Amino acid sequence: MPIEAYKALDVGINSPATAALLSRIEEEATAPNLHLTGDGDAGAMSANLTPAMSAWLNTEVGPSRGSAITAVKNAASQIAMPGGVQGFVPEFERDRLKRERNTRRAEVHTGFNDRYGAELEKQRDVDQQYEAMRFHEGGRNARNPGRIIDLLIPLGIMIPEGFMNYKFFLEYIGVGVVALGSTVVVGLAIGWSAFLAGRFLKAYNFYMRPDNDRMRAEGLRMISIALGLLAVSLVAVGAVRYMGIVRDNVGRMALGMPPLEPFSQTGMLLFGNLVVFGLGMAITYWLHDRNPLFAEKAEENEKLTKKVEQLRKRELHDRLKQIDAAYTQNLERMQGQAQLLNGKSGYDEVCRNVSVIADKDKAVLGVLQEYRSRLVRKMPTEMAIKLEDGQTIGPAGFAALPIDLYRY
Repeated sequence: MPIEAYKALDVGINSPATAALLSRIEEEATAPNLHLTGDGDAGAMSANLTPAMSAWLNTEVGPSRGSAITAVKNAASQIAMPGGVQGFVPEFERDRLKRERNTRRAEVHTGFNDRYGAELEKQRDVDQQYEAMRFHEGGRNARNPGRIIDLLIPLGIMIPEGFMNYKFFLEYIGVGVVALGSTVVVGLAIGWSAFLAGRFLKAYNFYMRPDNDRMRAEGLRMISIALGLLAVSLVAVGAVRYMGIVRDNVGRMALGMPPLEPFSQTGMLLFGNLVVFGLGMAITYWLHDRNPLFAEKAEENEKLTKKVEQLRKRELHDRLKQIDAAYTQNLERMQGQAQLLNGKSGYDEVCRNVSVIADKDKAVLGVLQEYRSRLVRKMPTEMAIKLEDGQTIGPAGFAALPIDLYRY
């Protein structure tokens, strides 16, 4: 009897069959590339098996186990069902549906990796680079407000600048469009100056390192542009205000009115502009990172991660959900059909034989888990083990993966 033969299979810890598997530990513990079976791999009895584990199942366990499963399926097929339909084994049918689902999922994963492998690899590389930089930064996250915020800082500074300066540009120039354009240019110049100055001050130790002339030159260029823009803008605002007061004083004196003091009035306007400049510089200083390269890598990693997640959502996750939904429907239908088997002649014997196979499967799984446990202890902690979807895990992650035996 095939079922008795499988039941009698010796997979004890000291059996020759188990010894054949355990003898592969050293080989796989030092393997340069260890790839685990996938949940939908053809011919694999389980996911998450090493090549040695899968080969051992196919050679030492597969023949007798396969014969036992076939015998139970044949016995179940003799059970008469309504409409002349053949009987089946619900536990085996459940495994068949699960295996079909996992095969389709594996095909979707493979197709996704084939189409977008370059993007996935680039995202993994950038993420690894970011994590390495993060380690050197003491495990902190980069401060990276993003390009939109960087743009909004000088634009935001331009608003209070406009309220302060437009009136005086208009009074001096007399043409609204020209005055507005001049106000916008000056406001943007002060805003950009505050932005550059804030970034330079926050990353002062990065830019002014004595051992990196290129970064030092870049930092000096940044602060020079900032101070140059600020100086030109203040000169423009101060000149307009000063000359406007001087011109107005002529009229005031002709009317017998006391003249305005040009230096104090101009100084107050310049002081107001400097306050707005300082506010923009402080906001920039607070938002940005002290290591610009770290922030750039964080931004690159965030963009690539978002792009990959969008690809996964559109090209992978939605299709996987459809496959899972179909599996759930098929499973519910099968469970309803299985209810009709209860009480049928011969079904009790089928159930007993299924239990025999399940008990033996537990013993086989015990051997596989013992092998994996010993293998993990032998592996280097930094060893990378490849999964079906192209991801990698370490020995600890491998030890936590589920192992099961398909009965189909």
